[in-house]
Amino acid sequence: MPLAERVTDYTIAQLKNEVVVYQQVVRLTTETGHQAFVAFPDQPPAQWLTINGSNTTAFLERGEFDRIHHLLQTETPLFFTSSFIVGPVFNLSTSAELPGEGAADDDALAQLAATMRQHLADSGEPGSA
Repeated sequence: MPLAERVTDYTIAQLKNEVVVYQQVVRLTTETGHQAFVAFPDQPPAQWLTINGSNTTAFLERGEFDRIHHLLQTETPLFFTSSFIVGPVFNLSTSAELPGEGAADDDALAQLAATMRQHLADSGEPGSA
């Protein structure tokens, strides 16, 4: 998946059942058709992020739902990134610029962004240019 891919569609679901341990779900679709399923349990599993081809599944803390829902309701465009380049990464942002790209950003975040870009360039992954 390219870094900071534009979100083109989303859905929100509020659940209450005996099957799953979360009550809110966000589904995102990006400009290339990447699908992200984001659930918000009280305690996310140790493996909270999985990426399988053009699908991402993320389990974030329940308290994160309101922030993400607010972004989806009030901001456009939004950009989504998920990767394992330097560990699990889930990013939903109002800017195509990754954290660490701005002059005021912390040096460690700037290095993380540079490392991610270099890894994608070296791998030849589509959309990494």
